[in-house]
Order: sequence, then structure tokens, then C-alpha cells
Amino acid sequence: MTKKNKNKIPLPILILICAVLVFAMYLSLSTLTLAICGDSVMGTVDSYQSRLDDTDATQNRSRTISKGYWFLANGKEYRGHVMYQSDEAWPNLTEGETHSERIRYLGLFPYVNKPAMLSEFSEMGEVAIIYHILAPIGYLLLLLLVIRTARGGKKKKTTVRKPAAPQIIEARSDTNMFCYNCGNKLPKGVVFCSGCGVKIQASTPNICTTCGATLPEDAEFCISCGKAVNLRTPEPMEVSQASSSAPPQDDTGLVGFSDRCNSPEILATAQKNKKFSIGCMWILVFVPLIGFPVAGLLMDDFPFGESLVIGVGIALIMLVVNLLALRKTKQPMWDGVVVNKYSKEKSEHRGGEDDNWRTYTEYNTIINTDGGKKKIIVEKDSNRHMYDYLGVGDKVRFHPKFGTYEKYDKSKDRIIYCNVCSMMNPIQNDRCERCNNLLFK
Repeated sequence: MTKKNKNKIPLPILILICAVLVFAMYLSLSTLTLAICGDSVMGTVDSYQSRLDDTDATQNRSRTISKGYWFLANGKEYRGHVMYQSDEAWPNLTEGETHSERIRYLGLFPYVNKPAMLSEFSEMGEVAIIYHILAPIGYLLLLLLVIRTARGGKKKKTTVRKPAAPQIIEARSDTNMFCYNCGNKLPKGVVFCSGCGVKIQASTPNICTTCGATLPEDAEFCISCGKAVNLRTPEPMEVSQASSSAPPQDDTGLVGFSDRCNSPEILATAQKNKKFSIGCMWILVFVPLIGFPVAGLLMDDFPFGESLVIGVGIALIMLVVNLLALRKTKQPMWDGVVVNKYSKEKSEHRGGEDDNWRTYTEYNTIINTDGGKKKIIVEKDSNRHMYDYLGVGDKVRFHPKFGTYEKYDKSKDRIIYCNVCSMMNPIQNDRCERCNNLLFK
């Protein structure tokens, strides 16, 4: 309980973070709204201070300006106050002194207002406009991430909780279940152990957990599908193309393809990665779609029509590339055998001068799939992990949801790759040291 409270974000801190992000979004969105559809009026500045912060600062960063003003709109007086960084060096106003300045405000809600120099496209500059367009998107993503972390943090801790050290188990009953593999206590009706990921036998003794058929008393195997009723009873060898070409799994879980790819935890991780990829895809589509036309509006030497065509073109290219990448994750798994490995020296031009060439080593691992297709894993220089991990003759399985490979026989390896994040782990690990997901054993 202490550990759970320690990892949870305190409610006051969470509210403060969300409030700051919402306020930051409001500042940028209100500025854009005033620039696009705001009205202008001459106002009166009655409070002005210019404080020198850094004489060596970059442009518009040397001073902090504090300005108070008021204006009349729809026969009513409204007040406003702003603070911003600039290089302005006007004399500070003493009591009773004023000067006039143009103010922009929303006609329907004049309480939203700013000096025209801070809310007009012609006054703000290109960098400020691009910032105010992209900032709300970034703040919104951060806000969603904070909310999701606060809501899902507790659930995640429960999912990845490791069991306590194995202990002597009391007599079992339908309401007091324990994992036969690691000793972790289980709630009634679960299918997979939350501690080690192994599949759990259902509590009903006369129902097959695989096909649901009714079983005779003291049956060791299902009379319908042939699966072992008792988890400790070894299953008979099935006569199929896959089983005839590969040795059976041993007791260590290091020989054979893992069934953890179908565990609820791994499937949930795959779905989470898919949602993240979709979010990144839309960001990569909308940034050029909005950024290039805005640049065309602000830059005299960049025609708007040309900027619009370039922005739409890049957005379409990014959309197609990302859709093709997402499509690959929906393809079925395939098995194959490594038939060849080789490396070769290659060169590429790095741009600029004609003699600016780079020489690198390309490592290729050739795999023939069971379906008769040829797959090539291409790696460069020191990034040769699969080239070193896989050997000629190794049987492998490709998991498209993560874009990673699983070796059939891991019994002679000292490391095992995480199929979720591709990190190398000691072979004795049950979970990845980086992402804490189940290793495919």
C-alpha cells in the first residue's frame, strides 16, 4: 500500500499541472483568435515598466515588459494587463502619465484582449506565429498524457506486479487459487497468471478449457480436442506440418515459440502502441499541412499558392507512409528459417561537396518463410543485433504487431530479445528490464 501511494501523483500537483497546461493553451489560442477575428480600438496605457534582464540575450529577450491598459468597447470600459519579453526601452510611466496604444479585443467577449503588437500577424513575426499554431497541439498532447498517466498508473502497477517469493501453499479450493508455476495467488476465473503469464487451468474440473467439452471423471485428456486436462500432464505430439519440422518444447520454456504473444498483457501493449502510432501519424500530417501555408502568408518570397501545394503534398506523403506502416502491423505472423547471412561494404553521398562520401558496412540476414517467400533483415554498422543473434538454420517467427523476431530454440543463448521494445535481456529474466513486459519464453 505504501509503494502504491508513493508512485501515485498527488491530486493537488495533478490539478496544478493540468491548470498550467490549459492556461498555456488558452494564451496561444486567444492570440490566434484575436489576430483572425478580433476588433481594434485605441486604448490608454496607464502602467508601464521595462526591466533590463540580460544585455547579451538574443533578440526580444533582453527585457521584461509589464503593461496595464484600459479601453472602451460597446460603451463599457475594460481593463487588461500583459507581461512579455522584448527589447523595448520606453521610459517607465510615473503616476498620472499615460500614452495611447491600439488594442485588439473580441467583439462578443471583450474581456479577451491584448495589445495589437502582440496579437496581429504583421506585428508578431514568423517565429511567434508558428509557435502559437503548434503550441496548443503540444500542450494538448501533454495534457492527455498527464491525465492518462494519472488514470492508468494504478492499473499498470497492478498488471506488472511481480509475485512474492515462492512459499508453501495451503490446501487449494475453488475460492483460493494459486499459480502452479510461480505460486502467485489468483482471483477466481482468471485465464493467465498476473505474475508469470502462464495459462491457468479453469476451476471447473469436468470442462475442457480449450474447447469447452464435457469430460468424464478422472480424464487425463479431452475426448474432443485431445488437450491435457491436468496442466502437469504432458500433451501428446500433434501430427502437423509445424510440429513435424520442429522439436517439442522443453520444461525450461526456451525451446519452441512462446504463447505469450496472445496473453492479455501483451495484446494490451500492442493496442497501446498502435494508438500512439496513430497519434504521431496525425501530428506528422497536420504540421506540414498547416505550417507551410502559414509560412506562405508571412514570407514575401514564398508564394502562398506554392506553399499550399508543398504543404498538401508533404502531408499526403506522410499519410501514405504511415498508413503503410500501420497496415504492416495487421499482417499475420509468419514463420521461417534463416538460410544465409552476409555483409558488404557500401558507400553513400552525404550531400554538400562532391567528395563528401561515407563508407559503412551493411549486414543482411536472409530468411525463407514457410509460405515460400524471401525476407531480408538489413542492418548497418554497429546496429547488427539480429545479424549476431540469429544463425543459419535457426527457425524464427515474425511478430508484425511489434516488428520483431522470435527465435525458436533459445536454449543455448545467454540473452533474449524483448519482442516489445527490442532490448537485450539476460536469458534468465522473465520480464524486460526496460519496458517490464513479458519476454517471449
